[in-house]
Amino acid sequence: MQWSYKKWLLGTGVNQTVPIALKYILLIRLGCQKMARRLAGTIIIDGTDDEFWPQRDEHTHRVFNVETILNTEQPASTINVPDVRWGDECRVELKLLAKLLDSNAVQIEGNAKLFEGTSENNDDLQDEQDFTFIVPTAGTPAFYRLQLKNTEAFGGDHAEIGLSLTNSRLEE
Repeated sequence: MQWSYKKWLLGTGVNQTVPIALKYILLIRLGCQKMARRLAGTIIIDGTDDEFWPQRDEHTHRVFNVETILNTEQPASTINVPDVRWGDECRVELKLLAKLLDSNAVQIEGNAKLFEGTSENNDDLQDEQDFTFIVPTAGTPAFYRLQLKNTEAFGGDHAEIGLSLTNSRLEE
């Protein structure tokens, strides 16, 4: 069920005949306007290029600190995360979009891809996942984890992605 200002106003006893400008003032005074938000956190990508014995598996561990500002003029923002490449064969691509909701929470929409082949630039897609999660207000961290796997015969390559994000009011 979608939350709406109209239903909220009716629940507070404010009559619908109140002029729109006055309703907006009431919403601001009662703390329900969209506020500028600072979304910040850490993204960790771990990867394993599974090799045949006697060769050793190759691993990577990359950490990215991210930050973006969302407000009514910019209610959505792309979070740039560089591609992670390792083992001369593997690559992870992570695309993220942050959207400011009416409740001041932030919705994260993401797409993660694992490629594995004869080079780090190959187009041999092994796994892909779309995901969505909410980062609440008040600076409470939101965590999200996913795993990408190469399930082909003799595959074994995999990547783990962890996101830890907070959504806090932007102090001006």
